[in-house]
Amino acid sequence: MNQPTQLKRGLSLWLLVFYGLGNILGAGIYVLVGKVAGSAGLFAPVAFLVASLVAAFTALSYAELVARYPLSAGEAVYVQKGLGLPALSVLVGLLIVLMGAVSAATIARGFVGYLDILIEVPDAMAITLLVIVLAAIAIWGIVESVRIAALVTVIELLGLGLVLAVAGDSLFSIPERLPELIPPTDPVIWQGILFGAFLAFYAFIGFEDMVNVAEEVRNP
Repeated sequence: MNQPTQLKRGLSLWLLVFYGLGNILGAGIYVLVGKVAGSAGLFAPVAFLVASLVAAFTALSYAELVARYPLSAGEAVYVQKGLGLPALSVLVGLLIVLMGAVSAATIARGFVGYLDILIEVPDAMAITLLVIVLAAIAIWGIVESVRIAALVTVIELLGLGLVLAVAGDSLFSIPERLPELIPPTDPVIWQGILFGAFLAFYAFIGFEDMVNVAEEVRNP
């Protein structure tokens, strides 16, 4: 009788953490923060807070499910195990693939926006080369891919540290300006905050990427 094929479990806890954190920083801080601020204005931190609270419930549910079903199919497996509907499970899997493609396109577009500041390269060429390089890294192997992702995450953290260092003097005024960050009850303002939270929620998809590599984690 044929045994089911299993993926090699090579990812450690810290590699997995940096993998998820890199997705959150790359999408949320380096790509979407301007869009969220454009919608929520001064209350962008509130929008991120609302998004994080909503995402927390899903993330905690995923934590329980991935410990019970540590398989690479993630949400498709959870739907199949919970509802027993193969068609719905396939649909969920296809939607995840579509979301991954849209996410990759969004982040690639954001990367090109930063690249344009340093080097003038046609956007189509830069995006194509970026996708080819990332695909080659992914084909190389999961452990190698996540190690490179962890290295990029460290660079992202250093970038945020640099911003904080440059804006260090302004940070001392935060305590006295905290009352300004409390939004009023104006429906128009809250509409902007909630739309900003809708955008910011996308930044927290790192936990979803983490469960989708669960079958390659040493101890899920």
